[in-house]
This record gives sequence, structure tokens and C-alpha cells, in this order.
Amino acid sequence: MTWTIREAAGSDLDAIAGLSAASRRRLAGWSPVWWRQAAGADDLHPFWLRHLLDSDGPVVRVVDEGGTVVGCAVSMPQPDQWFVDDVALVGDGRWADAGVALFEAVAERPALTCVPTADLARAHAARAAGLRPVSSYWIRATEPDGTATVGTSLDGLDVPAAPPHSFGGGLDPGAAGALVLVDDTGGLVVGSPSSPAPPVYDPGGPVCVVDRVTGPNRGGLLRAALAATGRRGDVLLTVVAAEDDDELRRLLGEAGFERTVDVHAWP
Repeated sequence: MTWTIREAAGSDLDAIAGLSAASRRRLAGWSPVWWRQAAGADDLHPFWLRHLLDSDGPVVRVVDEGGTVVGCAVSMPQPDQWFVDDVALVGDGRWADAGVALFEAVAERPALTCVPTADLARAHAARAAGLRPVSSYWIRATEPDGTATVGTSLDGLDVPAAPPHSFGGGLDPGAAGALVLVDDTGGLVVGSPSSPAPPVYDPGGPVCVVDRVTGPNRGGLLRAALAATGRRGDVLLTVVAAEDDDELRRLLGEAGFERTVDVHAWP
């Protein structure tokens, strides 16, 4: 059976919604808290998909096999990059052929996509299509009873660039409600304001994303971030680790974070 990759039409909505719903159930099996489905997710998501199909910015693609939609992907414009989301196929066995073709068909640049760490078939397809891993998301519950002996002023500090990730580019430490922690060595943490999960997911409350942890005491700063986010009411802390940052990944593992998502970039 041969297939074609084409831009989606309105008549593809039900098929895309079905593929996406099945994908969410798979995700929830891999990470029952981070990807816990919200009540009514299967009813709500088609309205979002309809919006994407009717909008000028996003690019929705499907894999059409003899008139049947067996895969989909949505390229979402973000500041300075594209995020390819809602990537789904009818079954694991299709990643090696239709999945590779779907990844290869994405023309928007620069572009990133998220691959669940447990989804080995998707990861193999991404690599076969020329994508490369650039960062990973490490997740754990916060600790509201912890302590944090850090400050919040960035005066005189050089804030480094963030590793690539899908949260719209490097987080702004000057944004209202941003998480900023600085220790006495000049090490720092930069994180997002308390943020609700996308409407189709329900991790139990707001979450925080951290995309920079620097300095000689990064383990201590991770503990401080867990305490600070827990006190402000976040239920989960997600830390972005660059693919080549072996030290941070080791520290995250030692602190009980679970590697949950790998971010891949198109060449």
C-alpha cells in the first residue's frame, strides 16, 4: 500500500481527532501524571483541531493511505521557530515507513518536536528522517515543605541562552511571575510563571518549566526550585536539559526527576 503526505482538509477532522485521542491514551500510560487526561478531553480537542484547520498560521498534514488517514502532524508557529505537535500514527508498526515519511515532509524551519522517551519506535523514525535530539524534559513532583536559601536578583549576572525546547523559546526571567533563583556563587535558575497544563491534560494543578540551571551548585538550586515551586502551588516541576549537559542530567536523576520527553530538531 502506498501513501501520500498532504495538507489536511476539513473533512479529515474526525480522523485526526481519533488518532490524537488514541495517542493521548498511550501517553498517559507512559506518564500517568504529566499526561493525565482531563475530563472531556476527547470532546474538547476537536474544537481546537477545527481552529487549527481554519487558521492561516498552522500547517496540518496527514498521511493518506488509499483514502484513509493513518497519520497526522501539526506545525505550530512560535517566536523564531516551529513546534510540530499532535504527531500520531494509526499504530507503532507504521513509524518505520509512514512515520519517517511524515517527519521528512515537514518543511517548516527551524522546527522542533517532542518524542516521549519511552516511544522508541517514534525516536527511531525521527532519527531515520534526519532529526537529532537536542534536549530532554525531566519531571517530578514539587516539595512545598522544602527550604530555599537563595535570592531573586539577577543584578550583574550574565543570563545564558536556554537550550532548545518547545515552550516558545527561552523563558524570560523578567516576565511577571517568572521563577528566578540566585545562589551565593552566582548560579541561577530561570523558570516560567505558574502555568496551567493544556486543556486536554490534568496533572492536578499548575506546573513550572525551568530552562536554565547554572553554577557550581546546581544540585542545591534544583532542591531550591522544588521548594519554591511547591510553596507557590505548582504540582510539577519540569527541567529542560541540553542533550550534551551530562552533569545536569545526572543531577536530575539523583534528585528523583524522570526523563519523560526528548526534543528533536529538524536539520
